[in-house]
Amino acid sequence: MTVTDLTSMASPQITLKRELDERLLRIKVEALEYCYQCGKCTSGCEAHRLLELEPHRVALLLSRGLFDELINSDIIWTCMSCFKCRERCPQMVAPVELLYALKNIAVAKGKQIPGRYTPMLQSIISTGLIQGEQQVLTRKQQTVKREDLGLPSLQKPRDISRFQSAIMQIATDKI
Repeated sequence: MTVTDLTSMASPQITLKRELDERLLRIKVEALEYCYQCGKCTSGCEAHRLLELEPHRVALLLSRGLFDELINSDIIWTCMSCFKCRERCPQMVAPVELLYALKNIAVAKGKQIPGRYTPMLQSIISTGLIQGEQQVLTRKQQTVKREDLGLPSLQKPRDISRFQSAIMQIATDKI
């Protein structure tokens, strides 16, 4: 018999909790065993320059077991996914993967994605692109398109409904 929350009529998701706990343990082991806090990941991080994300500190907090603090903070959402931390890490810890895992865990635990990311996600789901094609202003104050600059056209998914169903499948798959 399981307990039911009478306000939402939700039942506990015991298997999801076990999976999250196992995932958190694997993340902690990775961060603890391999990261020796050299800071090379942070020195190349684009988000560090703009948004004060320090990937080596994320690994340190994880190694100390401060999962809830990271999951509840907006700092995990500032990663730009440039993968420079993975390239620079001499121990192959890849803080970007730790951040992806923390984001997945946060969403699985019911945390809201910060509001400024919602329009981007909606655009990806509806069009396959983060944003539509943009025009830029040159030094001569002329507005030009991609073709004017000799850039290739943006490639959208060929079958948008298939793309959308794949995204939804990924979103509902196990973490």
